[in-house]
Amino acid sequence: MKVLMISIDKGLLGRGQLGDVVERHRRYGEFCERLDIIVLSQPGFVNYQISDKVMVYPTNSKKKWKYFFDAKRIGRGLFRQTSYDLVVTQEPFLTGLVGVGLKKKFSSKLLVHFHGDFVGLPLLFAKLFVLPKADGIRVMSEGQKEKLIRAGISEKRIRVISTPVDLMKFETYGEKASEEELLRNLTVSAREIKFVLMVGRKDLVKDFDTLFKAMNLVYEKHPETGLWLVGNYTNYSEVKQRLNLPADKIIFTSRVSSNDLAAYYKIAYLTVLSSISESFGKVLIEANACGKPVVSTATTGAKEIIKDGENGFLVPIKDCKGLAKKIIYLLENPEVAKQMGEKGRTMVKEKFSDNTGKIIQFWNNIINNKL
Repeated sequence: MKVLMISIDKGLLGRGQLGDVVERHRRYGEFCERLDIIVLSQPGFVNYQISDKVMVYPTNSKKKWKYFFDAKRIGRGLFRQTSYDLVVTQEPFLTGLVGVGLKKKFSSKLLVHFHGDFVGLPLLFAKLFVLPKADGIRVMSEGQKEKLIRAGISEKRIRVISTPVDLMKFETYGEKASEEELLRNLTVSAREIKFVLMVGRKDLVKDFDTLFKAMNLVYEKHPETGLWLVGNYTNYSEVKQRLNLPADKIIFTSRVSSNDLAAYYKIAYLTVLSSISESFGKVLIEANACGKPVVSTATTGAKEIIKDGENGFLVPIKDCKGLAKKIIYLLENPEVAKQMGEKGRTMVKEKFSDNTGKIIQFWNNIINNKL
């Protein structure tokens, strides 16, 4: 099959990727005759070849409002070279509209992804302008599926298939040498500090404000605690204005390859996620796979992964006191924290695996009208 994707993930262009996005799409390409990806981007990027079957094309748009027109133009050009069986869009808004336009002109099938947990006006927009044209809809959790059904979307077209996670690299990780090298390269002593790890990009949806307020409360009671931010949040002066922790209790680490993430989970005491919205929450699965407990706000995605009190804790969204309370509890009860981590390792192994096969089967079913 030949597939054209429309994406907003600039990590696919080979620069600054967070996690395993390139590896995942290389894997998808193994099941395709051709997989081409258009990425909405500002100027400065070049075409990026992920494999002999997977090529990525940036829009290099001079203005953000030109994303739609540039992606549509590139898509039309690619369709004139290749007759794609399926167009896949990363979300049901801008990329979704591009997909609708390409489907209409070239009579391809259309699959729309919901990687975000959308409600209200955004969901209404998708329902009115994009989803009626979609042949299939992929969501990351049962909670998302239920919201779409309540919004009047046909259940027949919806599949719950979460983002593939290569659990083996986390479950079997035992490279003490890599952990030791990471510890040596740190400017602080991670052996003496109990670090709370947050893995994620700097984004309003991650709600760092709630995280920082929670960590201030944690530090007041447990000054041996630190915060480790892995992602693209590297402005220390900005963080320092909101975080009362001393400099030796804060670590900033830029984007880390998925192959190296396990060492960070292993060294940290626990992993936290303070988001106001998550359709999934892959970092929670990765931390559990490394045998570490997690504390998260009760987003749709987190509720799919965490069984409260067993492999981690769920707290209300934007509840900094609740977040701090659960972190403090795990700090004060190391045996419970260890048990939760081990329980999490078992739970994610049973529930989550490499979903690549399910995704590819869904593509084939859409193309062959077998939904």
